[in-house]
Amino acid sequence: MPSTAPKRPPSLLITTGVLLLLLLIVAGLCVLGYGYFYADRIFPGVSVQQVPVGGLTRVEAVQALHQALEQQELPYVRLQSDQQAWIFSTTSLGGSLDVASAANQAWELGRGGVFRQDLVTRARLLWRGYDLVPDFRLEPGLSLAPLRQIALQTGSAPRRAQVWVAGLDVNNTDARTGRDLDIAAAQVAISQAVDKALGDSAWNTELRWRQLLHADAPRTGHFPAEPIPVDLRYVDLNPGASALSEAHAQAAILLSAPVTLWYDEPAAEAEGGTVRRTWSIDRAELASWLVESDSSEDQASAVTLDRGRMQALVTEIAAAIDRPARQGRLDYDAAAGTLVSIRPEQMGRTLDQARTLSLLETACLSASGRSVQLPVTVSEPAVTRAELEALLPLELISTGETGFVGANEARIHNISEAAERFRGIVVAPNSRFSFVEHVGDVTIAQGYTEGWVIVGDETVLGPGGGVCQVSTTFFRAAFWGGYPIADRTPHAYRVSWYEPPLGLDAAVFTPYVDLKFDNDQDTPILIQPEVDRANGKLYFRFYGRPTGRTVQMEGPVITATLPPGEPVIELDPSLAPGERIQTETAREGADVTVFRLIEVDGRMVAREPFISRYEPWSAHYREGPPATP
Repeated sequence: MPSTAPKRPPSLLITTGVLLLLLLIVAGLCVLGYGYFYADRIFPGVSVQQVPVGGLTRVEAVQALHQALEQQELPYVRLQSDQQAWIFSTTSLGGSLDVASAANQAWELGRGGVFRQDLVTRARLLWRGYDLVPDFRLEPGLSLAPLRQIALQTGSAPRRAQVWVAGLDVNNTDARTGRDLDIAAAQVAISQAVDKALGDSAWNTELRWRQLLHADAPRTGHFPAEPIPVDLRYVDLNPGASALSEAHAQAAILLSAPVTLWYDEPAAEAEGGTVRRTWSIDRAELASWLVESDSSEDQASAVTLDRGRMQALVTEIAAAIDRPARQGRLDYDAAAGTLVSIRPEQMGRTLDQARTLSLLETACLSASGRSVQLPVTVSEPAVTRAELEALLPLELISTGETGFVGANEARIHNISEAAERFRGIVVAPNSRFSFVEHVGDVTIAQGYTEGWVIVGDETVLGPGGGVCQVSTTFFRAAFWGGYPIADRTPHAYRVSWYEPPLGLDAAVFTPYVDLKFDNDQDTPILIQPEVDRANGKLYFRFYGRPTGRTVQMEGPVITATLPPGEPVIELDPSLAPGERIQTETAREGADVTVFRLIEVDGRMVAREPFISRYEPWSAHYREGPPATP
């Protein structure tokens, strides 16, 4: 009879299955709870440089690492070159541990993204633990100072072959290669050496998980006790290819002979021909001009000239040569139709300094051709005597006239002095003429004497009393010639010397108030003044080619008259007691307009107003001191 195995009760199997299921559920819940509890914290068992950080957030881990590791001294390095060595702490070279990065790496342990591997990693962390080594960082800017100090002690500058002059002898110095510390390479070498000594913590993520899962012992980093050796590297500084022989030859040519600069200057008109003017630069001065060129390290050594000293010489020569063109002054004999020279004309000269400097440099560095003709530009006056002579006989274009009968000797002297400054002046075609420019400074030093002049509402002694009579007469000559008047200022008060006609005067006051007119013709004007002392007359005559214009005056039209004020009596100690002299006649104030009518070929072409506004003027007297009883 066959035997039969005993059967388990169904309830036992069910109970066992339920227990296993419960265990699995509990284990799953524990795993989920464990992960949830440490969601923002580092899993237990992790340390950084042997400082526990498990259970801390990343921020808390960074704070803990700073507090724990700041007291630890980083390793020293020994920078060595040839027979020299320098020992520095890595901190003094700008080295530090990257604890923030280490805290991030610690938090990433057990969070690889693969559930099975993450479970194993978290279990291993609890069972054996894991110590991370922080990355080492070297700040390049902080390491520059010590490395540059080493570079100064051990480096040497290159020296190009040089040419130098002692007296008039040319000498030379050989080239020398320099060397300099390769600072960038030294910084890289320091970082690599310290990383290697600390265990090379720069792993990628995949390698770190593999190391953690399969290593038999946790990875730790320890600072070495001895300084870490770092070999320094140097680079050669090339002084450049030597052109010593060429530079020596250049210097020898420079000092071979003097350099001569010359210019043929026309002699005086009576003598004719030319006179040669020369400037010689001897060898000693040439030697003082020799300098080494500012070439870069990869260029050959050469010699050149000191352009500053050369320019100083050229400027000095230009000062001796340059002069403006000057028109001659000519008197015209209307009866004979001839010109008489008062002051000869002068040709202008200008030295081209830039071209002279270039020619001089070329001559100094040339074995031949050490003589330089100076580039001088000659210019003629705006109007030459030959051009005026081609117009002979000259015709009278216009005349200005005023009277000075009764004037004292001081006024007559000033009139003559001012008028003479315009004798023989030639006004160029299509140009503007300035009265003040030619009359010059009205001062005692310029030949004028004191006379009575109007200042404000007084007549006072001052240099140049009577000059305005010259400007008024000159203005009338330009007025009757039909020339455009560019600038004219009437007097503030009526002046008896300039009447009649009223409203045809012109005041000047150097250098502020001027009288200007334009020669709008294509031919020049010759100015001829005349002071007729016997008849008390002043004339200005303009000679040249006829303008074809007929000029007439309309007016004066007088409006808005004002009566003069009370007489003005001024004390004059030079007069006898009780003596009185009238210096100014009372005049009404008025607005005066004069019209200039210009006709060409019988046709009116212009009707130009000249407006003058005169203030009322009181009678002026000069009176001696009171009579003594």
